Amino acid sequence: MKTKFNILSRFGIIGLTIGSLCFAGGAMAQTESKKKSDAAVNSEVATTKEKPSSAQSSSLGEKDKTFLKKAAKGGIMEVAMGKLASEQGQSAEVKKFGERMVTDHSKANDELKSIAKKKGVKLPSKDLS
Repeated sequence: MKTKFNILSRFGIIGLTIGSLCFAGGAMAQTESKKKSDAAVNSEVATTKEKPSSAQSSSLGEKDKTFLKKAAKGGIMEVAMGKLASEQGQSAEVKKFGERMVTDHSKANDELKSIAKKKGVKLPSKDLS
């Protein structure tokens, strides 16, 4: 019985060791992959900044254009809801939150409009300043 226990415990330790090494190897591979991925993104961002705006406008697909338009509509809606909350809120916290929504989403809308203009995408203009 004692020898069975020793054999089983040794197999268990060996199994745990092998599993740990496999896990560590996978973690190392993901770290290297992430470094390569980050480097690729950084180089793409650098080359995108150097391109003229006419070349950038052709780089967007239909899904990207649709996303920009939906994001603009959502941003307009968030600003409108923020105005409503700040004007008609019952508590000071709700009014303050509404003002924050207007400020934050207006800023995001301005940034989105700037990006869309560079990419040559026409966004909905309702209250999108």
